[in-house]
Amino acid sequence: MTAPVRVVFRSASRAAPTFGEGLRVALYQGQGAVGSRQAVECNMERLVEVSALAAEYGCQVVVFPEKYTTGYAIDPGQCRELAEHREGPSVDRARLAAKENGLAVVLPYPERDGAEFYDSISVIAADGLVTANYRKTHLYGAAERRNYSFGQDLPPVVSLNGIAVSVLNCYECEFPPLYQYLAERGAQVVIGPTAADAHFRLADGTMSQVPYQDATRHIIPAMASIWRLFIAYANRRGWEQVSAGAWQYQGNSGIWAPDGEPLIAATAEDRHHDCLLIADCLPATVPPFSPEGHHPTDNRLTLNHTLKPAS
Repeated sequence: MTAPVRVVFRSASRAAPTFGEGLRVALYQGQGAVGSRQAVECNMERLVEVSALAAEYGCQVVVFPEKYTTGYAIDPGQCRELAEHREGPSVDRARLAAKENGLAVVLPYPERDGAEFYDSISVIAADGLVTANYRKTHLYGAAERRNYSFGQDLPPVVSLNGIAVSVLNCYECEFPPLYQYLAERGAQVVIGPTAADAHFRLADGTMSQVPYQDATRHIIPAMASIWRLFIAYANRRGWEQVSAGAWQYQGNSGIWAPDGEPLIAATAEDRHHDCLLIADCLPATVPPFSPEGHHPTDNRLTLNHTLKPAS
């Protein structure tokens, strides 16, 4: 282990959930290197270590923060240098870690596809096979739009340990229609790798006048309870220092149950350490949210499942 990892484990059972019963989820909240080939190598070494540690606790999926391979705060030149094909070396290394440890790996990375670049997430099953490659459809701010193209396909739903799982990428965790879409497709667990910070330097060089909102205070608990979903939000902690400025991440990772309550949530102390936050998502154990009402089935508003042109 290159550096210690603080493990926070919340489960009523030592044994992991059986197939179809639930999913033991591990969220890695760490401070990583940024913006170079050496950074990618260091971050992937850490992924191998953390995946093995998660397996020791019986985890069935381990999740890493947005653009984990390169760090979040990269400029267009670094993006073009470091972005990889969906079957590139970082995904291959994560596939090997998944297969060797017998758990799924959710790896966010900058993707290159010809002349296009995407803020992508590779979902790798426990057998080492890629079950989904999702390209972020809702980009945040000028910097992301400068680096990436918009994905054109809505998030997939895949099966991990017999549980229907989907992904949203950072800013997308704040869009209620995406949760409705996923709930209507049968998702039970939504995994959200993120890189939510506080104040930061904008693409035009000025400082942000308001901090990035903490979605775990309102949006995520509300979406979990209304759409009866487990929502696993995996953020960075600490700092990224680049030529454009310094990014300090909120370290607010956690897992919220379908009653809106946290199964596990990072504390202020956890923000000072690289952490592995572990909890079991068990759909059958969650009580009804309302005495009679059930939002997913009582909802009468249908969605148009098409993406409008990006603005």
